[in-house]
Amino acid sequence: MSVQTQNCDILIIGSGPAGLTAAIYSAWLGLKTVVLDSGIVGGRAWLAPKIENFPGFEEGIKGSELIEKMQRQALRFGAEIVTSQEVVGMDILGDEKQVQTRKQSYSALAVIVATGTQRRKLQVAGEADFLGRGVSYCAVCDGPFFRKNVLL
Repeated sequence: MSVQTQNCDILIIGSGPAGLTAAIYSAWLGLKTVVLDSGIVGGRAWLAPKIENFPGFEEGIKGSELIEKMQRQALRFGAEIVTSQEVVGMDILGDEKQVQTRKQSYSALAVIVATGTQRRKLQVAGEADFLGRGVSYCAVCDGPFFRKNVLL
């Protein structure tokens, strides 16, 4: 069975805030834009109980709400967002970039990799129970919540 190749101008790997921002701009400029993610749209940002440091939301915003707004904007400009597509191969040396997932082949003029990071968990009792309530993985993002050893 032959897999048909989908052509686009911009292929974005990752649908977190960086990937969705890239999709908003490229689709807004009229470029055929495809966003791939191996999981859910938004990645780790989707799970954030509150994001305090994103411009334009002076009172903060729930991660899922921010991602939903960004996704709607990208779709409104014509971006295509495809989830459950794990990238298993790439050839990005030529003028046309080739990306292969387990289900589909893509050809693009440019590839943007916006896959974010993975946190290293402590693997200790209570870690999951206290995530966002004392357990944090990002000192830069979450440090202000813990001023003077008090959760704000």
